[in-house]
This record gives sequence, structure tokens and C-alpha cells, in this order.
Amino acid sequence: MEKDGQKIWGKILSSIKTQLSSSSFKTWFAGSFVVDSKQKEGSGVLIVGLKNNFLKEQVENRYTPMITKIKNQRGFKALEIVFVVGSRNGQLKTDDRPLFTGVAPQYLQGLRRVDALNPVHNFNNFVVGASNNIAYLCSKQAGENPGQVYNPLFIWGPTGVGKTHLLHAVGNLVCETVQNAKVLYVTSEKFTNDYIESISNRTNAAFRQKYRNVDLLLVDDAQFFGGKESTQDEFFHCFNELQLTGRQVVITSDRHPGEIPKLKERLLSRFMGGMMADIGFPDVELKSAIVKQKCKEKGVFLEDGVVFKIANSSHGGIRELEGMLLAVLTKQKLSPGEIDDDFIRSIVEGSSKVNGINVSASDVCAAVSRHFKVGEALIRGKSRKAKVVMARQVLMYLLRRDLGLSFEAIGDMVGGRDHSTIIYGVEKMEKVIVNNSSIKDEVLRIKSLVRD
Repeated sequence: MEKDGQKIWGKILSSIKTQLSSSSFKTWFAGSFVVDSKQKEGSGVLIVGLKNNFLKEQVENRYTPMITKIKNQRGFKALEIVFVVGSRNGQLKTDDRPLFTGVAPQYLQGLRRVDALNPVHNFNNFVVGASNNIAYLCSKQAGENPGQVYNPLFIWGPTGVGKTHLLHAVGNLVCETVQNAKVLYVTSEKFTNDYIESISNRTNAAFRQKYRNVDLLLVDDAQFFGGKESTQDEFFHCFNELQLTGRQVVITSDRHPGEIPKLKERLLSRFMGGMMADIGFPDVELKSAIVKQKCKEKGVFLEDGVVFKIANSSHGGIRELEGMLLAVLTKQKLSPGEIDDDFIRSIVEGSSKVNGINVSASDVCAAVSRHFKVGEALIRGKSRKAKVVMARQVLMYLLRRDLGLSFEAIGDMVGGRDHSTIIYGVEKMEKVIVNNSSIKDEVLRIKSLVRD
């Protein structure tokens, strides 16, 4: 059946190509391939592989309505298309991220699969310190007594400090302790796209059944609800249904709900009516403890002095710290020798992660320059031309949100600008991304350039 599946996917791809620009098609669909096909006379399931989790999430979140429409027009209305992360030899990747978004269908049970919740993220391996202690304790209480305390629980803080870890930890604890618990983890973007699809396909009842018939709803990145009025209305009713019937809701955001732009008053009051727990950037002591925990998990040993150097050299969140540790361990393996200050410095200079890949701040700057066709010197300079200002603010946003650099460090990178200027630029770009899908698409393409 796989050859028939390849023909079907080829027909669908040819229609997709006519509706996208050549660069968008190449970015999101050019490397797709058929992993498996279980269908008869146009019905069944077609399993399509994508090379990494980032591509899978973007294709699912951004293009599902378009693919569904094309599939139906091509005469395959009864055929369901499922995207997985895999390679062309048919081997599915089983890294520490979810293979399937949401609950995997029954017909995929023959394939190697992991649950929507990441089992790696639990309370046992969450390192607790002054910056995250309140959020940790509240999350653990919510997991031990779902629906009874801290409902809703709203966890907020900058990117890369452990909010998603806690969200999965709550879900895993409930699954372990509550028999037949129905747990749903979803990003706000996934909720939005599911809602839009339910309107397009007239499947509102199925949508509400999915989101309101759960014991625990975990919602990541709630800041992206801002500006989406209809989605906020639907989430408000879903939220009310769960809370009034004593079921637990846990939400994360990279900012306080009062700072989410264009968030409706009634939803804001619901968020703030529960427990608010913030997480800050870890201090040096917590970073050192995290490095030791990660070393223990990897089965490696580093001297305390080296651990402190790594912790003291990281100025962002936990993701940046993990990226630096990985870079240090990799370089040490390739070039054995003493890990001195120069060795650490060579790793630290802007090193971090974008979409799970180690990159430097200069890599991001180069990608922004290439995308906007604006020289790096201009971006760092004083030009106020609209195109240059846009490139500069996108760079500020990426350096802050993806690499976790401090405002002062970003200011140094973009021509010695004051940290208040950087804060303004980052916040402005956040609002633009929420309200302008084309700019959001440009940012995603730049991330793709960095990854490549």
C-alpha cells in the first residue's frame, strides 16, 4: 500500500505547491515522504514523515486546514493524514520530544510511539532553587490534588526556565496516581488551530468533546491567545466547564497575564483568579546544581570548579545552560585536555540553542541579515530606515527569546544601545508577531535559516 500512498501524497503535494510560494513549499514540504499507508479505496490513514519535530509542529499547526481541504478536493475525504518525525528508511525517531501531537490514534499502535506527555520531564529531576521554588511546590500540589487546590494554576516567566518541564511533570504525576485519568497537553497555538479547523470542517462538537472531556488540561504558551478574540471566547467557555466541574487546569506563559496584549477582561480575571506562580532566571547556585544533575543523567563527571565556570558564564535560562554544557562535553571529547577559562570562553561566546541546535548570537545575526538583505553593520548602526529597524528588532527578539541573552548583552551586540531600548524592541516585536501572521512567518523562516 505504500506505493499507492506515495502517489496520493504526490498529488496532494502538487496542489499544495500551487498555493504556496516556492520558498515556503521548499521550507515546509520539500523533504516530506510517506512512511506507511493503510488505506483502501481512498479511506484509511496515510502516515507522512518529516525530518524533525520543528517541521512537524509547524506543518500541523499552520497547514492542516489547507491540507484537509486539498485532500477532500482530490477525492480522499475519508483518508486521514498523520505526520510523524522520521527518516526515509522508515525508522521513526524516538528522541525525548513527543512523536505525535496529542493522543495518537489506535491505528498507529503498530508503530513505535511515545505519549503526548514527555516522560523525561517529572518532579524527580526538576532541580529546585530560589527562583522556581514557589512554582515547583504549587505544581506538585496541583498534581497530587488535581482540581482541589490551585485551580487554575498559572505559571509565568521568561523563555527557557522550566515552565514546560513543570507542565509535563504535573501531567505525568496525575497519570501515575489517578487511574484512567484523561490528560491533555496542548499549546495555545494548537488549541487555536484546532478551533479554526472545527469551524472550517463543522466539527465543533468533536472539538468541544476533545477539550472539555478531560480531567487535566495543560496549556503551554498562553501569551499567544492575545488578540485572538474568538479563540479566547471558546477557551473561556472550555475553561469554565472544566473549573466548574472540579477538573484541573494548568497554564504557562512567558509573561504575567496582565501583560498579554489584547487579552479579554473576563479571561484575564479567570487566569488571575487562581494561583499565580512566577519563575525567574536561575542564580549561579541553581545553575551549578542543574549542571551537576545533567552530568549525572549523562553519566559524566566534571570537577566542581568547571561546573561553577559553566554556571557563572551562562547569563540566560536553563536551555542556554544545557546548550553550553553539551558544547563543553562535546569539545572536551573531541579535544581532550584541561577545561580552563579560555576553553570555557571559547564555548560561551554567544553559544545557545535555537530549535534544539547549538548556535551562536553571530549565527542569528547573520541569518537576520541574509533574510532581510541588510548588512550586519547597518543593523548594528544608527539607521532608522524601516527595513533596517525591522531587522534590528527581529534580531533583538530572537536573541532574547531563543538564546536567552540579557538585555545588556543584546544592547552591546546591536551597537551599544541602552537596555531600555532593547526591552522596547523585544516587546514591540512580540506584539507584532501576535497580530501579524506574515511577520510571524518571516521569523519562522529566519529560525529555519539558523537551523540549516
